[in-house]
Amino acid sequence: EGFIYYVSQEGVTGERETLSQTIGEHVAIIREETDLPVAVGFGISTAAQAGQVASFADAVVVGSAIVRRIGKFGQDEELPRRIQEFVEPLVRAVKAGRRNGLKSVSW
Repeated sequence: EGFIYYVSQEGVTGERETLSQTIGEHVAIIREETDLPVAVGFGISTAAQAGQVASFADAVVVGSAIVRRIGKFGQDEELPRRIQEFVEPLVRAVKAGRRNGLKSVSW
């Protein structure tokens, strides 16, 4: 049981403008060695990135981008709405990426 968490970038966690083009290749290599689901995170911060990763990973982890917004709007009573507005495009992109990539997930 469990899953593999693939760290998509070297360095410190946080939002990135671009992701490495080799992530999909590395996930494919991992899949050759294990049947565990593969989650990819570390630097994923946009809907486009989330959709790209969803096309080959079982899970997409978006952390710092959400935490940054909580830090920015933490005292704002509109925080839940602001987070929802950020997350909804991510969800749509992941669903689209899933349709265009993986056909089944081994969870």
